[in-house]
Amino acid sequence: MSRGTGKNWLFFAGLMLLMGVLPFILSEYQLNLAITMVIYSLFALSYNILFGNAGMLSFGHAAYFGVGAYTTIILFKRLEAGMFTGILGGAVSGALLGLIFGVFVVRLGGTYFALLTLAFNELIYAAAEKWRSMSGGEDGVGATRPDLLIPGIGSVDMFSTRNWYYFVSVVVVLGAAFCWYFTKTPLGRLNESLRENEDRARFIGYNIYASKLVIYIISAFFAGLAGGLAGAFQEFVTVTYINLDKAAEVLIMTFVGGSGTFWGPILGACFLTYLNDVLSTLTEHWALIQGAIFVLLVMYAPNGLSGVLIKFKEMIFSRKTEN
Repeated sequence: MSRGTGKNWLFFAGLMLLMGVLPFILSEYQLNLAITMVIYSLFALSYNILFGNAGMLSFGHAAYFGVGAYTTIILFKRLEAGMFTGILGGAVSGALLGLIFGVFVVRLGGTYFALLTLAFNELIYAAAEKWRSMSGGEDGVGATRPDLLIPGIGSVDMFSTRNWYYFVSVVVVLGAAFCWYFTKTPLGRLNESLRENEDRARFIGYNIYASKLVIYIISAFFAGLAGGLAGAFQEFVTVTYINLDKAAEVLIMTFVGGSGTFWGPILGACFLTYLNDVLSTLTEHWALIQGAIFVLLVMYAPNGLSGVLIKFKEMIFSRKTEN
């Protein structure tokens, strides 16, 4: 094991230890905020598969998040589905919608791709708003999240914030681990090459259309998984889970954190979630401050917060080397 790899594993172990002890050192309100951060970290990671790795700018990623949330809540309410079934149903519904839309959108690139994803997002938003018998329209739909049934152990109370935090953390860590592993696979490598030079990858002999479709479905799956967790957490879903604000939110999270690194979107999701919570308690014009921060990052830190941290780290090491 190299020295760098050893440091990475040590950092990961420290992070897992910190996540494990958080419920014992945070208040109920702070723990709920931490749960939100964890869920949106997965949402941002799913978006980064498209935007950061493949260079596909999507304005419609909220559609898969929202459909995942609606599916989970409806399964809880109408079919009395268990926790695993409901959350997995949200992820699968996101993937199926990604398959349906991906057949059309991945044929395009650049501006056309972005606009078509925006159009499909608006289509799902309109469907959720008008299909009141299923979605509740603007009034939304709610359901109590069920207990978690674990074979050999029994029922675990999911009303407990601490138990729910651990459940969400395990699901998101496993999802993030898959996303990281995906970047190391041949398809993940191809995903990055599509961002750099799609024509060259096609010339080499890769099936670009099939590859982009699979990548799109994987991204939609994890967006649906994050949506299912978010819906179960709030025990209530409305059309705000699908609107353009939600689509812009995940884009901003990914960009602010830095789409050039794997952990950048996680950093962006945690930073913006915490910042929005603090600003919303101080002023009703918090969205303007968030927008100003985004503009400043675009102008002076195009690689996001992760890029700033990497530069800071390089400066420290360079000074140590000089000394």
